[in-house]
Amino acid sequence: MIKKEITSLKRSSKFVDYYESDSLADRLNNLRLRIVNDFNAKSPKIAFEMMLDFLDMHKNTLERVDDSNGTVSGVFFTACDDLGSLARQVNLPNNQELVEIIFTRFINNDYSIYDSIIHSFKDVLKDQDFDLLKEKLKNAENDKNALTIKHGLKSIADCQNDVDEYIAACAFEDGICAHDHLDIAKRLIKHWRPKEALKWLDNMETPINHSWQKDKKDLKIQALELDGNYEQAQKERLLWFSETLSPKLYGEILKAAKPDFKETFQSDAVKKAFQFPEPHGAMSFLVQIQEFEEVAKFVHARFNELNGRQYYTLRPAADLLQNTDPIAATLLYRKMIEPVLDETKSKYYNYAAKDLVTCGVLNSKIANWGTLQNHGEYLKVIETKHKRKISFWSEYKSALQKQTAKEAKMVRNSA
Repeated sequence: MIKKEITSLKRSSKFVDYYESDSLADRLNNLRLRIVNDFNAKSPKIAFEMMLDFLDMHKNTLERVDDSNGTVSGVFFTACDDLGSLARQVNLPNNQELVEIIFTRFINNDYSIYDSIIHSFKDVLKDQDFDLLKEKLKNAENDKNALTIKHGLKSIADCQNDVDEYIAACAFEDGICAHDHLDIAKRLIKHWRPKEALKWLDNMETPINHSWQKDKKDLKIQALELDGNYEQAQKERLLWFSETLSPKLYGEILKAAKPDFKETFQSDAVKKAFQFPEPHGAMSFLVQIQEFEEVAKFVHARFNELNGRQYYTLRPAADLLQNTDPIAATLLYRKMIEPVLDETKSKYYNYAAKDLVTCGVLNSKIANWGTLQNHGEYLKVIETKHKRKISFWSEYKSALQKQTAKEAKMVRNSA
């Protein structure tokens, strides 16, 4: 039955669109599970052969499916890992056959399904098998597959836990690139060779604003600490923190700091947040380090710099401030309402409507608005400016009714 199903899938040419892809993925995954569980319990050898047959249909399948969400290819990725697990239970007289299977599929890896096949077999292959695979890869090298060969040699080095072989693999064909420096340093740190790791990081040429700088600095701190240079590691953290306001670094600095330094650092960190050029990152930092009073002060001080489209930063802060500073919370909700209405983002009207209702609820907690526009005045401006957005006002009316019902229920319960 499973062979018939696989044959049917191999022969099929019907295009599967995005909305049907999950159903196909479920069908494939059920096949995979039956091979892994039912077949393997009776005959690991047949299960292994059947899984190879299953994997061999990936090319035809992926060529006729819209796999934008990755669910179909995900089944084949998992099946590749299963293949290695099944191989551990197959008693072959020698591993040359396995090496040939791994080599053939890795070198003809059109859809990246076999990216991890070497690693999947690391507990099955012996040193002589890895040597044979390495030799076959190098002999197969040409202009088109140089990167594939390099990836394979790196995988072999990792399977053998050999950092020097990994460095040699990085140097294969086109030389060592900037990202290789990071990977090499990471492995040298793992092997307790911090001085060498620092040299590789220092020789890494990357633009100052490149995303790899984060990994480079993180590895440098790890290497310095492993080398016993704790003072320099702390200096690196402090410098990096001043550039990023990273909550993670903040915690690490406090953990490594002397008691007399902690209070000064915490105070300076809050000051840095108020002066930090990017307001959303600064406010998120204050929220994450739980300086809630400072969050409210920050909102009042830099409200005009905040962007309502950054709702993933503004909303957690607004929800947090509802009880401690309702005016600051209201200002944030208003910030999120305005771009939705100004840009007529109808799919977000329900969020904006709920936020406007929340502003009305918070209004009852505010005795003095100072120079700010109170809720009644703000609501009139919104009503005038956006009176034609009927669907929004319908959402608002619905949200208002729900809030009224909720409050009535709370009164009844308290009585």
